[in-house]
Amino acid sequence: MKQSKRKRILYIISSLFFAVVLFVYATSSSYQNSISVRQTTSETYTNTVSNVPIDIKYDSDNYFISGFTSEVSVALTGSNRVSLASETQESTRKFKVVADLSKATEGTVEAQLKVENLPSGLTATVTPQKISVKIGKKASKKVEVRSLIADSQLAENISVSGVTLEDKEVTVTSDQDTLSRIDYVVAILPANVTLTGSYSGTVPLQAVDASGNILPSVVTPFETTMKVTTKTTSSGSSGSGSSSEANSSSSKDK
Repeated sequence: MKQSKRKRILYIISSLFFAVVLFVYATSSSYQNSISVRQTTSETYTNTVSNVPIDIKYDSDNYFISGFTSEVSVALTGSNRVSLASETQESTRKFKVVADLSKATEGTVEAQLKVENLPSGLTATVTPQKISVKIGKKASKKVEVRSLIADSQLAENISVSGVTLEDKEVTVTSDQDTLSRIDYVVAILPANVTLTGSYSGTVPLQAVDASGNILPSVVTPFETTMKVTTKTTSSGSSGSGSSSEANSSSSKDK
């Protein structure tokens, strides 16, 4: 009887011992798995996207904006590499950087940049985080067009005998203050062109002040056709002597 009772006690003790061992093992395994899951989910990746355009919201019917940085860099961070890669590529990108100036009026203001339409699971850091923007009352006027050909663009023994522009006058839009300083619009022969004879091609138009400094504006049309006739000079001639400029009187009506 005593022997049977002793066996029952040993059995109970053995059962408790194995139960404790199994509990400790299960708890240890669960803890290790938990650490593994946390390590996996906490692994993140970062890609930096350069030259992201800024979408500026403002009253474009009444105001003209200038003097701001048009592109920024965005650092994207997330654990989903597929989503991260998709947002890095411009063709598949969903997010955009926005500056809301819809309630701003005249003056120079600082605009906070925000990221919109960013997929869940990703975070974004914009550099810079703010931009400075000049806002002015929108205005337009007609401005004469002049041609400009640098001496360095003339081949040896070549001089300009005449320049014809398709447009002698164009419309320039800017803020009122800047528009008052615009003196003329210059049609510039592309820098990669060297005149060795007559030339005909499309050239860009830019609004400038009386000193030739480019001013922020929108020129309509933004380009025109330039036709240049040249002549051969003797080796002893000095050519044009300075940048060749023809005012709008050498242009023909559209």
